[in-house]
Amino acid sequence: MKSVVKIQKLTARKGWLIFVVCWVATLATVTVLRHALIPKGEMDCYDRVLVLQRAVDGWNQAHPDKKMTDEIDEAALMKENLWAGGNYDREKHYYFVGETAYGPHVKCNKHEDNPLILRLTGVTLLAVLVFLVYCSSRKLVLFDAR
Repeated sequence: MKSVVKIQKLTARKGWLIFVVCWVATLATVTVLRHALIPKGEMDCYDRVLVLQRAVDGWNQAHPDKKMTDEIDEAALMKENLWAGGNYDREKHYYFVGETAYGPHVKCNKHEDNPLILRLTGVTLLAVLVFLVYCSSRKLVLFDAR
């Protein structure tokens, strides 16, 4: 005997709710995998880049005539109480200010992290994929072509 599967039309409210759940689940999965697969030393490097970026921004605002645009003077940042200093392997990680499309940003010679907008775009694209797979597995359609 053949079973008939009932196809449901997806409403806007239900569609957005499913998409938001897919987006949050995808973000959580990407975050957990990122922390599980990237070694602690590299994660610490990401954190130092963020802290140094705030310190360099503070320095550049306080000293518009002596902006840090290439080399980072860690001693000057510590003297101004903008950075507490770091206990890291300076042979492995070297921090500098590099020019990007968004202006000068702190970078590490070890790697270059994607900007937040690229991460969010990737998470959103994965969430769309999860959304489409979920809807198709539940026989939910956006448009009823009958």
